[in-house]
This record gives sequence, structure tokens and C-alpha cells, in this order.
Amino acid sequence: MRILLRTGAYRGAAVSLALIACAGRGGVTPAGAPSPLADPGATVTAITPEDLRRRLFIIAHDSMMGRETGSEGNFKTAAYVAAEFQRLGLEPAGENGTYFQTVPFWRAAPDPASRLSVGGVSLQFGRDFVPANWLAPPRTLDNVRVIFGGHATDMQTQITPEQAAGKVVVLDVPVREAAGRVALDPPHFSGAALVVGVQLDEVAPEVLARVRDGRPAADTTRIPSRVPVIWVNHRAAELLLGANPSTLAIGTEGKATVSGFVDVARKPIAFAARNVVAILRGSDPVLRNQYVALTAHNDHVGFDHAPVDHDSIRAVLRVIRPMGADSRPREPTPAEWTRINRIIDSLRKVNRPRLDSIRNGADDDGSGTVSILEIAEAMARSGVRPRRSILFVNHTAEEVGLIGSRWYASHSTVPIDSIVGEIDQDMVGRGLPDDFPIDGTGAGSPTYLEVIGAKRISREFGDSLEAANARQPVPFVFDYRYDAPGHPLNYYCRADHYSYARYGIPAVAFSRGEHLDYHQVTDEPQYISYPDLARVSKMVYDGAMAIANMSHSPRREAPKPANPNAQCRQ
Repeated sequence: MRILLRTGAYRGAAVSLALIACAGRGGVTPAGAPSPLADPGATVTAITPEDLRRRLFIIAHDSMMGRETGSEGNFKTAAYVAAEFQRLGLEPAGENGTYFQTVPFWRAAPDPASRLSVGGVSLQFGRDFVPANWLAPPRTLDNVRVIFGGHATDMQTQITPEQAAGKVVVLDVPVREAAGRVALDPPHFSGAALVVGVQLDEVAPEVLARVRDGRPAADTTRIPSRVPVIWVNHRAAELLLGANPSTLAIGTEGKATVSGFVDVARKPIAFAARNVVAILRGSDPVLRNQYVALTAHNDHVGFDHAPVDHDSIRAVLRVIRPMGADSRPREPTPAEWTRINRIIDSLRKVNRPRLDSIRNGADDDGSGTVSILEIAEAMARSGVRPRRSILFVNHTAEEVGLIGSRWYASHSTVPIDSIVGEIDQDMVGRGLPDDFPIDGTGAGSPTYLEVIGAKRISREFGDSLEAANARQPVPFVFDYRYDAPGHPLNYYCRADHYSYARYGIPAVAFSRGEHLDYHQVTDEPQYISYPDLARVSKMVYDGAMAIANMSHSPRREAPKPANPNAQCRQ
């Protein structure tokens, strides 16, 4: 495999293909990892690194298969969290006297009945083309003409709506970093028969896996005005246009016509998607009807059907994708290949090669989930109840657009206005010196903590969290840079805390930042910094207790949004 790495081309998904050794699901949890059936009762009242590790090796185990919403692994994880809430004596606060709130879901996946032929030559589904727009209705094509619409990244030079009407519009994606991330169905192409993005060879492997294998969808809605979109490889693009798109003038028509059928079909998910909700009832006879919510999400992004060598892919990520899925895939330079292979040589001295295809989600967001379990145990067994109640919500479906938290906030099992504050934890398990690349350099440290939204609605809420942090033996340094209005990473709108903030609830998202393992098969529990995860958990415990014991609700400076469903603004 390392020989292939030395000579293989990257081209987005190609590095994964270069590292494949055989078919199958792959994934081997490190030696010594507890079984998911390990006794969860052997934990202590205090928040400890050992208990956090024990819990995380359970829910980030390979048998959970990446915990994708609607999967058996996510269902089992929700059951584990509920069983822990019950063991700790928390009140069930889901539906019908249970700890669960079911969120309706379907699976949207490319219909294998999709077929396309170009001038009588058949394209192979899954290799040459993949349907990629799950909101569009199905489309049948019968000898439809083809036109080169221009570059997907430059809307100013694309063809006109009149030129696109009724045709198959092919858009080149000349910038590899944009593959899978640019809008291919802008409104001015709504009259096209089909939009084609030439990016299948370049799209990042984790993005391709989710498109190809399907993803959870909140409903079966189709939007009639949306044009179907497919991704194609370079071979298919040349068949469609008769030449490489890079050699053609925009507006050039292909000589062949296209026939076939494309669709992204819906089917019910195999396992119910469930939020897990519990209450630690407060001690004050009046304030116990108000809540401080502690949240995290229990889902991740599942698994890929193409196993890769774990250490090899991690070496590639370390060098050219230091923020994992948020680093654009690209070809390593010769110097970078040298660094990559040096890392692999070092790892081979201590690790046996192993195949891996499971995106375990240890940090994202296994770390937040085990943190709220540890906090729940510390609160429930301390013998001291806060004045207000603590509402624990372990959301599903964060990875498909915050849908689990949006569903809970819109269908809350306690009055939504009774929640006086919400603290969300997502990816709080790292903090290594080479994590968090800022301006291309690692910036991780034991004191690093990203803070999003803490003072946007209530300065008193944010100040209370800062004060709780200042009381810690080793306080964190709150980093507010990603909270800045207009920040391009859009973190304020990408975390579950926003589902509460849109109702005017003071809400914060804590994170120890991104890293090379973000949304990768390498996000495994052995890479977590458990002492630092314990420190985050203790700080959140103290902050939640401080707010729950306040004589008044945190004062709000920002008005309650008139429309909680309005578009979020960073």
C-alpha cells in the first residue's frame, strides 16, 4: 500500500482508491477497546478521564458503524444514552413517558434504476455518473441535446437561461478545491433538462460516500422547480461534449444526444432517529420549572464501502488536509509525498497495517455525548440539586443539518420559553499541539477552547460561563474568533446551539476545534485527550450549575426573533 501511496495521484477520491486493499466494510477498533456490551455501571460519581474513555470506547466502537442517523448504530447509541439516564435516576422527558423523541426521517439515495446513454453509449451508474440533487423530481430524458454551460465557479460567464432551456447543461469544475461544494443548480438553469457537474473524479471521498450511499432526509418533499443534477467523471464529460470541457468555448453544443432516467429516491429509514431527553429536577419549588439545557449530538456520518489503510490515510490528512473534511482535497507536492511517506514509515514501526472504512465519530460528537453523561452522573449523585432543573438533550441528525435539534426546539417536551440557557458541546475531545490549524500552523494547547454565541443574546449568560471557567484549576482561553459576524466558516449556524438561539434562548457552542480527523475514518477514540475532555466537562458542569442557581434568568439584550425559521446569519 505504501508503494501505491508513493506513486499514486491524489485527484480527490483517488488517494482513497490508491490505498484500498480489498472490498468490505473494514475498520478494526484498537486492541484493548472494551466491547460495546461492557458494563456501563462501573463508573464513579466524579467526572474522570477514565470514565470518559470507557464511555467513548463504547459509542465510538466499530460495531456502531459510524452512527449515521437512521442506522442501527445510531439507534443503539441512543438506547445506551437512555439506559444511562435511567440508571442515574433522571426523569424521562421524551414522548409518552420515555426518554426518546422520534424525529421523522427517510433515506435519500441515488436510485439504482438511474440510467444514461450518450449517443447510444451507456454510462455506468456509480462509476461514470451519480445523481446528486435529492430535492429535484425524477427526470426522464429522450434524445436531449447537450451544451457546455461554462465553469461552475464563475456564474458571470455561464450560458443564458434561454440557451440552457430544455438541454443537458454541462458545467466544468476547474478548481479541484470546489468539487462537491459549489451550487450546480442556480435559478437561471431551472429550465434545463439536466445539469451535469464534471467533478466525480475530484470530489473528496467522504463527500462522495455520502452522496453515493445516500443520506437521511427530513421528509419526502420534492421541489418541482429544482433541476436534477448529476456528477460525472471526465470520460463521461468527453462523451457528452465530444471533447474535454477545458478545450471548448462556453456555449458549444455536443454532437450526441442523451437519453435515460435519473432520480434520488426516498425510502423509510431502517431504524428510528431519536433524540434522547431527560431531566434532573431542580430543588426550588418555583425555579424547578425552568431549565438549563445541556446538549450534544449522538450521530455521525456512517461508513464508506471502500476501506483504506488507516495509517496511510491519516498521514495524507496530516500533511495536506489538516482540517479533515474542511480542508479541500488536492494533489500533494513531491516534498509533501516525502513527508507523508516519512510518517508512514514511522507508524509502520509501531502499528500493523489495518483496513478502515468506519467514520467512528469519537470526537464528533462522541466526546460531547460522553461529556453530558458524565455531567449527569456527577449532578445526580452529588447529593446537591441546583435550584433550576437541568434538561439533558442528546440530539440525533446534527450531521444532516441540525435537524434533530431543530425538531426538538420546535417540538420541545418542556415549554420552550422555560429554557433559560443552553450549552452545547461538539468536538471537545482534542487539543493536541498539531490540532487547530490557524493560518497553516497548529495552534492547539491545553487551554484552547472555541466559544460561539455565548454573548450574542445575553451578556450575563456569557459572563457567567467565563466566571465558571476562571474558577477552574487550569482555565481555558475562550477563543471568540469564529463567533465574529460574517466569518467564512459559518460556525454560528453550524452547531446545534443555534436551534435554541433562534427562539431567543441564550445559547453557546463549545468546541476544541477541527483537526485532521474531522469526518474521516481516523476519528477514533484512541486520539482523544481524556484529561482535557474531563476539564471541559468540569467547566461546563460548573457553568451550568451557576446559571441554574441564579436568582433570575440571564438578562437578554437581543430581542426574541420574530421568525425562528428565518435564515441564520453568521
